[in-house]
Amino acid sequence: MGSEKPMQEIVGKVLEAEKEAEGRIQEARSKAGEIRAQADRDVQEITQRAREQAGKRSQEILEQARSRARKEYEKAVQQTRDENQAFFQAHEGDIERAAKAVVQRITKPEWT
Repeated sequence: MGSEKPMQEIVGKVLEAEKEAEGRIQEARSKAGEIRAQADRDVQEITQRAREQAGKRSQEILEQARSRARKEYEKAVQQTRDENQAFFQAHEGDIERAAKAVVQRITKPEWT
């Protein structure tokens, strides 16, 4: 019965190897869980930064649009003023004659 001892040793070694393998598997699962958790945190952080950057960029674009609109408005107002001034200058004589004619009609008695 001397062959039982080597067999027991082999079985013992196999059981020990299985136990060691199970420990490594548990360790790998734990490490994988930590890696997944860290990856989730990284994704959340990156997503949050991306949202903040998108919000800032949207504000920049909005401010640029407002600035352009304000400049266009000011340009249109100035152009209208320039056109009005040019019109009055070009028609100054006609306007004076029309004004004099209105004043004469108002001040001229009807019975004459």
